[in-house]
Amino acid sequence: MSIKMIVGYILLIIIPFLTFAYFVYSQMNDKFIAQYQLANQQNIEQLAVNLDASLVKIESLYSIYQNNNALIEFLRGDYTNDRDLIYAYLKEIVPAISFSYLGDKLVRNLTIYPKYEERLLNVTGFKAYHELEDVIKTSDWKAMGPKKGIWTIDSIGQVPTLAYFHKIYNDSYSNDLGVLQITIQPIFFEEFLDQLRSLHPNNVILLVSQDGNIVYQKMDNTFSRNQLMEIKSSTLANGSKTLMTDRNQLLVNSTGLSRLGLTIIEINKKDAMFTLLRHKKWWIAGGFALLALLTLLYYIFVSSLTKRLLLLSRHMRRVEADSLNHPYTGHAGKDEVGFLILNYNAMINRVDELVNRVQKVELLKKEAEFQMLQAQIQPHFLYNTLETMRMLARANGDSTVADMAYSLGDLLRYSLSKQDDTTLQDELNNVKRYLSIHQIRMRDLEYEISLEEGLMTMKCPRFILQPLVENSIIHGLSKRRGAKRLDIRFAIEQDYAIIEVSDNGSGISVEKLSILRQVLAGEAVGGMQTQGTGIGLTNVAERVKAFFGGNSGVMFSSLPGEGTVCSLRLYLKENGDAEVNDRGR
Repeated sequence: MSIKMIVGYILLIIIPFLTFAYFVYSQMNDKFIAQYQLANQQNIEQLAVNLDASLVKIESLYSIYQNNNALIEFLRGDYTNDRDLIYAYLKEIVPAISFSYLGDKLVRNLTIYPKYEERLLNVTGFKAYHELEDVIKTSDWKAMGPKKGIWTIDSIGQVPTLAYFHKIYNDSYSNDLGVLQITIQPIFFEEFLDQLRSLHPNNVILLVSQDGNIVYQKMDNTFSRNQLMEIKSSTLANGSKTLMTDRNQLLVNSTGLSRLGLTIIEINKKDAMFTLLRHKKWWIAGGFALLALLTLLYYIFVSSLTKRLLLLSRHMRRVEADSLNHPYTGHAGKDEVGFLILNYNAMINRVDELVNRVQKVELLKKEAEFQMLQAQIQPHFLYNTLETMRMLARANGDSTVADMAYSLGDLLRYSLSKQDDTTLQDELNNVKRYLSIHQIRMRDLEYEISLEEGLMTMKCPRFILQPLVENSIIHGLSKRRGAKRLDIRFAIEQDYAIIEVSDNGSGISVEKLSILRQVLAGEAVGGMQTQGTGIGLTNVAERVKAFFGGNSGVMFSSLPGEGTVCSLRLYLKENGDAEVNDRGR
């Protein structure tokens, strides 16, 4: 059966689909590459055009200063009177300089270098003519003509910084009076590079100058220096706008920025081409439609062969622990499937028999255990006798004896109860009566109870708290001289109800504490038993685990001479009543 299914799947699904995919790939691969290269080239050229337009806009700012009469007169030295110069500077020159900053956000700084005039060199916007040598080559600015300025690129920082220089002439353009410098914000190039990477975030961008030096490079992928040099050389030598290198695995696009004398080179991996497949949704939809059709045909073919297996599997999914006695009643047959069905029916009948037997044994065992525990904790003296003693003591005016008899009577009534479980509130009330009796005997005994109200209605086994208190009094506080302190705390920590009984008694030695923990964990034989009730701590631990689940238990921590902390951890998720009550606070 498995061989038929495998052969059918290969013949009807795998081979046709792979054949179709290979055909589409072989037919469309070259077309995809060409479209991808063309889209990249159009993108880089459009961005270059936008960049060039921004440069033209910045260059046009030169006309503002060339046509500013006040500035030309100042550069010619026409203002012999300083008062006239200051007036012209404030009225005509400063507004022109401010206009550049306000008119174009890309302007970072504007500086004028007067050739003859040395006044105003200490104000914003003017610098000495000889300082040009620090920002531009002497041969470059001396070669500038009246019709065209020059752009310089400073690639010292992370992103290249542009500056535009242009000479300012007199009215007849017969003599140059100074040089205008417009420095561009770095964001100018950052925006251009971000736009270039928006379509392909993992591309590599190179800015190459006319002399072949790489002015700037931005790359995320790992390309060797030799690879970059080879791509740069191939692009500049061939003058090609698009090419493929590295065994046709790298796609290269380039365009020129004539104003800046730069060539922009963009490098993409061929793998990025497949992002274009999202635009070929009809091809993808057709491929998936074909796959769905072939899958449907294969399903019909297989289901006709394995109909009985499908019916059997549906029946198996419906089988649960309480429905094991319902075997599969469909047609079995005499082949391998029929043999499987017969063995399955025999198996669930056997499982049902074993489950019922185990459940009965567990119920009988738990019933015997609880009856034995009930017999252990019932005292062997009569409540009526204590009630009579209490009445006589009260009649004779001995209120202490009367209260003691009353509390002891309540203890006996609680222990004589036939209920298997109770609530934490009843357990606490029983402990309070127990402590009131001990306070009469031990005058220096004090106790404090910290409640978590949401826990007090939680159901629990009887006599799980009093043995812990007895253990603290008998083995801890009874051996201490002076003030005796007992604290009982109820709290909720994550999925557990925590009940802590702590004392300031004599504590437990390290050896005995280790033995106690082993006994409570079931790793050692023997039980730690309290005096009075006769209920051992291992008894409490076992009943807590039986009632709240295996994650619950009794834990001890102690330091000799400093006291002992005994904790009950009650797992709430195993107790439906606890879950409702403790989360209803």
